[in-house]
Amino acid sequence: MKRAINGAPSVRRTLAAVLGAQLLTSLADNALLIVAIALLESGAAPAWATPALRICFYAAYVVLAPLAGPLADRWPKGRLMLLVNLLKLLGAGALACGADPLIVFGAIGLGAAAYAPARYGILPELASGRALVRANAAMEIVTIVSILAGVALGSLMVASGAVKAACIVLAALYALAAASALLVGKSPAQPLAPASGFYAALKTLLRDDSARFSLGVTSVFWACAAVLQFLMIAWARQALGLPLAGAALLPALLALGMVGGALGAGHAHAAATRSAVVLRACLLGGGILAMTQVSSVWAAAVLLLATGVLAGALLVPMNAVLQQRGVSLMRPGVSVAVQNFLENGLSVGFLALYGIGVALGASLDATIYVLGAATIVLVSVLALGKHD
Repeated sequence: MKRAINGAPSVRRTLAAVLGAQLLTSLADNALLIVAIALLESGAAPAWATPALRICFYAAYVVLAPLAGPLADRWPKGRLMLLVNLLKLLGAGALACGADPLIVFGAIGLGAAAYAPARYGILPELASGRALVRANAAMEIVTIVSILAGVALGSLMVASGAVKAACIVLAALYALAAASALLVGKSPAQPLAPASGFYAALKTLLRDDSARFSLGVTSVFWACAAVLQFLMIAWARQALGLPLAGAALLPALLALGMVGGALGAGHAHAAATRSAVVLRACLLGGGILAMTQVSSVWAAAVLLLATGVLAGALLVPMNAVLQQRGVSLMRPGVSVAVQNFLENGLSVGFLALYGIGVALGASLDATIYVLGAATIVLVSVLALGKHD
């Protein structure tokens, strides 16, 4: 029987250890991205190499998804989180030694592909119902705060000019995340499922109306967010005249707004209705479109904070629905792996299109218009799809 997160002390300790590991590893991930961008620019890499960083990272999720979910269910989740952070530590060390950032991010992505089913898969083992929504809100808030702090940390490191030394600092953060993962108790192991079970799980979730809609919404959200992370930096440098270190802080404002949205969703008395989700997605897309009309840093800050609130309010209830449906239909690790497969697969597609657009010289405004419109149209189409 699942226990609420405000129940037994052991449950609270386990959740705190999972959240602590996530805070540290995500903080290092986001700082490392800014450092890697600086390294690419210092090496006069082509413009398409920047979005390719994330493509390498997300592609690992897609390729390893059939194995990542069963692996997360088979191994104690804390042990798996420990090993992934050690792999990331080695990646940061390799970057400090002059390794290609694209190769390093691909290797880190291999570990991260197994990490997400472990950290999200353990939540439905600890909580259910409204407590599960609150646990998801806590996970999203910790992740968003780590994005905020990681981007700020990476920007400061880039501004200092000590980029190689920064990689050593980030390796230390991965070591602390690994230590936190040691405090996660053992979760029940299950027999290793064949890779074919992943595709059966994919079909099962796509046939379930609630799971299908939630998967579609979160996939569209994260695909747009993947492009928006780079788009905001390019926009801040071109439209607002900010340097890389300053431009990299603007996505942190979006993340800060997401904390507010996630907090509101976590304290809501009822799950978001389908119409409410569509409204939030339309407003989110409108916020992206409004970027083309902003020419001051203060206006940009207000816009990104408001857009982030909508994003957090959109994401948290959708994740909770997916976990509730996933745990009732299959093993939690496999369910999260399916989610990662679809979300990161669409992210790779969006980033590839963005990279092609950059290579072909597409204007910044045109790219913003396409991204904002895609958010509105795709979520609306999902909402109008066949209901069970």
